[in-house]
Amino acid sequence: MSVLSLRNLFVGILATFTMDVLTVLTIKVGFIAPLPPRLIGRWFASVARGEVLHRDIAQVPAINHEFAIALPVHYAIGMTLTLIYLIASPVLGLNPRSPVFALGFALLTCVLPWFIMFPAIGYGWFGTHGPPETRLFLSSVVTHCFFGVGLWLWTSITT
Repeated sequence: MSVLSLRNLFVGILATFTMDVLTVLTIKVGFIAPLPPRLIGRWFASVARGEVLHRDIAQVPAINHEFAIALPVHYAIGMTLTLIYLIASPVLGLNPRSPVFALGFALLTCVLPWFIMFPAIGYGWFGTHGPPETRLFLSSVVTHCFFGVGLWLWTSITT
């Protein structure tokens, strides 16, 4: 079966959905405080316009449908990372159903917000200069662990 199969894309959707559901629950109990999705959508839209770097994405004028922009891009990233995970598994001789490998891979994906998104939106490496009401470093670690839980769970169920 090709890595780029509907089943594998579905695993990516479900892993990302698992991340989102667990993230919302964890926000509600006050353990994490990530960026609002509207700001992420604002940044994705600005990247599409060729404006990658900002001093503070919150100071960039709002655009229409920021959440509607954030959601499909977020899921496309989740599906892409899932495909990378499924390609890397046999190359590295690792079992994609391993919870340790799934969690380790998901934690490695924290490099994306820590070294690309947070600095580009004006919040510094690891999000250390983010808005005071956020806890970007902790939030990214926790939410990416949730992605790993989704990778492990849905890979185990569907293969």
